Amino acid sequence: MLSVVVPCYNEERSAARFETALIAPLSDLGVPYEVVFVDDGSRDDTFKALSRLVERHRNIRTVRHPSNLGLGMALRTGFLSCGGDWIATLDADLTFRPSQIRNLLSRQRETRADLVAGSPFLKPRGLNQAPWLRRLPSLAANSLYRRLLGGSFTAYTPIFRLYRAKALKALTLSSRGFEINAEIAARFMMAGLTVAETPAILTTRRYGTSKLSALKETARHLMLLAKLAKERLRS
Repeated sequence: MLSVVVPCYNEERSAARFETALIAPLSDLGVPYEVVFVDDGSRDDTFKALSRLVERHRNIRTVRHPSNLGLGMALRTGFLSCGGDWIATLDADLTFRPSQIRNLLSRQRETRADLVAGSPFLKPRGLNQAPWLRRLPSLAANSLYRRLLGGSFTAYTPIFRLYRAKALKALTLSSRGFEINAEIAARFMMAGLTVAETPAILTTRRYGTSKLSALKETARHLMLLAKLAKERLRS
């Protein structure tokens, strides 16, 4: 079974799209699935919108944080709530279209990888729709992780992934913010697990505003890089 974790923070308007833009594409995959929404302390009516979805679909559930704890904590909560053999992660703004999950599944069958990342960096048009203010910090952070960990993996920072659930749940994760995606990829590699990528297109947000603070997340990535570097030196 496939579990899809979607962290949400003040995404009331995006949640109104989930019936047609998320649930319908997942149903078209032809595999058993569940969706775990994590309401990370939203202050709008996100939880109400998610609750209406839960009422209509037996394979959807919502976990709620009493306050905003950050993307990393939301994902970690979601992982603990998953019952599937595979776990996909997706932004609530659906800037990575859910229909692309089919490509993650196909790539996993081809490679037998434990982690498959949807990478907007593999083809020039993958990032064409994203604003430069989002592109540049992401490109810089991914370059630093490649220098530290080696190899050709390009997508350390994007959330759009497919994980082998057993391998993911065995990791000890500490990240609380957006750097969680880089930490997971790094820990898969450092544990000797296999990773693969497939091209993915990153689009623009339709509703609301991004929750990412460039300065805060840059600092968190630098701290994570330093931590990973020390661990590699000790190993």
